[in-house]
This record gives sequence, structure tokens and C-alpha cells, in this order.
Amino acid sequence: MTDHLGSDNTTFLRFKANMFLVLVAICFTLSACTENPKDENETLGTSTPNGFFGNMQSSDAFTPVKRGYTVELPRDHKSHPDFQLEWWYLTFVLSTEDGQEFGLQYTLFRFNTELDDPPSVKANAENSAEVNANSHIAKNWSNDQQWMGHASLHTAEQHYFEERFASGGVGNAYVNQQPFTTVIDDWVWKAAQAEVQTGAESKAMFPSVLTFAFGQSSTHHPVKINGKIPATSADRLLELNDAPSASAVKVALNLNTSGPFIKQGDNGYSKKTQDERLRSYYYSQPFINAEGTLNIEGNSVKVTGKGWFDHEWTSHLANSEAMGWDWFSLHLDDGSKLMAFRMHAMNENMKNSKSKHSEIFTTASYIAENGTKETIDQAKVSIMPTAYETINEGESPRSVPTAWRIQIPEKDIDLSIRPFKESQWNNSLFPYYEGRVEIKGSHSGSGFMELTGY
Repeated sequence: MTDHLGSDNTTFLRFKANMFLVLVAICFTLSACTENPKDENETLGTSTPNGFFGNMQSSDAFTPVKRGYTVELPRDHKSHPDFQLEWWYLTFVLSTEDGQEFGLQYTLFRFNTELDDPPSVKANAENSAEVNANSHIAKNWSNDQQWMGHASLHTAEQHYFEERFASGGVGNAYVNQQPFTTVIDDWVWKAAQAEVQTGAESKAMFPSVLTFAFGQSSTHHPVKINGKIPATSADRLLELNDAPSASAVKVALNLNTSGPFIKQGDNGYSKKTQDERLRSYYYSQPFINAEGTLNIEGNSVKVTGKGWFDHEWTSHLANSEAMGWDWFSLHLDDGSKLMAFRMHAMNENMKNSKSKHSEIFTTASYIAENGTKETIDQAKVSIMPTAYETINEGESPRSVPTAWRIQIPEKDIDLSIRPFKESQWNNSLFPYYEGRVEIKGSHSGSGFMELTGY
């Protein structure tokens, strides 16, 4: 990528290296590095995630999520930089005419990394000789935003994954509202508009085009931290082991929709615990139709399928009480959709004892084929693991619940959830499970499952 700072490249790289160190610290904080496998004597459904955003701290410096705010679209497709965490999340279940199946993920994360320094500390930093000498560079780095992109593709045999990092204000990572665009380096999701428009139409998210190229097979152990900035791009802060000369996967998808956006919870206010101490703003688009091509190691195939988009922002999930979650986005055979999750939160007993049992908050959204949403409260939905898988990635094995049963009796829903394949694990700087699932039981179908904190 072209360096936007021209003759100041050396100073730029020095700034970049400093930001790299900050970012690595943030990401290792996110990982909550306890990787203890589940006690084999524990009953299924009682094991507790170890943490995800667990050691990152919330702060009054960030804007809080408040009940009463109504998510409005397309206004809220944008970035919300005053909130601590935010993500734009796309998952797809794709197939070819001859029956090849794929699970695809594209995610852009934003972190506000403001440390809330006292005014005197900020003033000293702003008056430093190096900053004064390079004020245009300092301005670029002063917005406290860090961006992270994740791309993952599962075939029946292989997993391709890559993550990228960028600092806000530089110009290679951002979300634009008009026209809607998300960018990190050359990974681009952009609204497809034939001509310049005005008003809400110009800010629409769909129809849109998603194009990105990434990755290598997970057999190459795709993430390596060695403190170096790759010569191929000053904006990439990871170097991949045995990196191929060209990206292994190239994605080009046209996206359209056949149903409305869904505001989760109460008009987009989504509580994650019964007392609402953990909460977010959250909406989805579960009616995405995708068609295009996947080029996998030189073999191009045409694919079609279904997609799901989530946009969520919060200042309340980055603390020790948010231990992880189990999340499902499901496309059912009758045209309906189901979002279901369990949040694992630290309770008072855990704070004051060695108890392993977290507080679990469960909820779901049932979305009819016509787009009507019904929130299913905790008393009316059961989400329970039925089998565990040992994930042998990272420093030690992890026991992860990858088979589940979801029951909503009043909707005559009784689903058996099974993974598309084994080891659908993103071995990123904060590792998590993200993979395609298949559905049997009262309904058939497919979807995605995300498991964090294990």
C-alpha cells in the first residue's frame, strides 16, 4: 500500500512501531490468556468460559449504552468512535452447484484505546519535540481508534484465516456512511450505487459488493508475532509464517436482501445480563442473499448462499465481568431466522470465592419469514451444550462446546446444532470459535456459531 506520509516515512514507521506495541498489549489483554481445559468430571453445560474481553477495563471516558436510545437506520450504520468497542460482522453459508459447501466470515472491529490520561500528561505528550516536528503525523495518530479485520474461510478440508490491524486517522481503515463503505487495507465492503444520490438512499448498506483477498491454510500456523513490520505493507502489523507470494483466497460477492433489518432487544438496546450491567446497541440483517466467486488457491468457483450481518457497539463488555458468550445465527428451512445467545458473566460468588460457575443470561430473537421479530426471554428458551470438542491450537488444548440443543417450546422449536467440521477455530491474537453449523430436529437449516472466552 502506498505510504500517505511520503518523505516522513522513517518517522511514520517509528510511530507505527509504537502503535504496534500498544496494539499488541491491547490484544493480549483481550485474550485473557487462561486456556484451561474443562474438568472432565464437570457436568455438560456447567463449564465457564475463561474470559474474552475479560481484562480490558471499562472507563467513564467512553459513552455509555442507555436504555431509551432507539437505533435508527441508515444513520447507525456508521462508526460510533466515542464507544469503546464496535464491530461490523458478516457470515455466510455458501455452496456451489455441484454441492461444495463453505463457511465464510468477514469482520471489522474498532477499539477506542484512549487511556484517559490526566490533562497534564496529554499536554506533555502534545508538546514533545518529536510531535511538534511532525504535527501532521501526530494528528493522524491522535484519534485513539484501532481497527482489526478478520477473514476466515472453511472448506470441507481446509481453513484459511488472516487478521489485519490498522490505526485510525491514517486512511487505510475506516467506515464511511455515504456511500456506506468499510475498509481495512484492500478489504472493502461498499454499497453498490449506480449514481450519486441524496438522503437515506445514499447511505443504504444494500445492494453492496464485498471484495477481499487473504490468508493461507491453517496448517501453516497463520499468526506469528515477531515485532517486525512486513516490508510488503507498512500498514500490516502481523507477519505470517511461510506466507504465500499471493493470497490463497480471493472473495468477490454481490449482496442483496430479501427482508428488513432487525433491531435486537428493545429497539436495538440489547441487555446481556438480567440487571443490564452488560449491554450494547445491536441490530442485524439476517436476510442477505449472496452470489459471486471464491478463488481458492487458483481454483475459481461460483457460489450462492445466505448471509447474516450484525452491527454492535458498546462500552460495557470490556471488563472482567464479561467472561464470554455462545452465539448462534440460524437460517431455518421455513424461511424464518433465529438469533440466540448465552452471556457468561462474573457474579458476586465468583468475585469472592473460587467458584467456577458463572451467571448465565440467555435470550433469543425469533424472526418470521416476513421479518416480524419476537424477543424470547430467558424463561422461554433453553440453550445447552450436548458435546465438547478438544481444540489443539495455541499453547494448550481447549475444551469447547461445539454441539448444542436449542429449545423454544412456544415456537415448537427443538434444534440439534452440529458443527460443519471440526476445529473451526480462529487462532487470532484473541482466539475464539467461529464456524458454520448444520441444523436438524424440528427444523433443518444452517448458520453460524461463535464461542468466545474458552
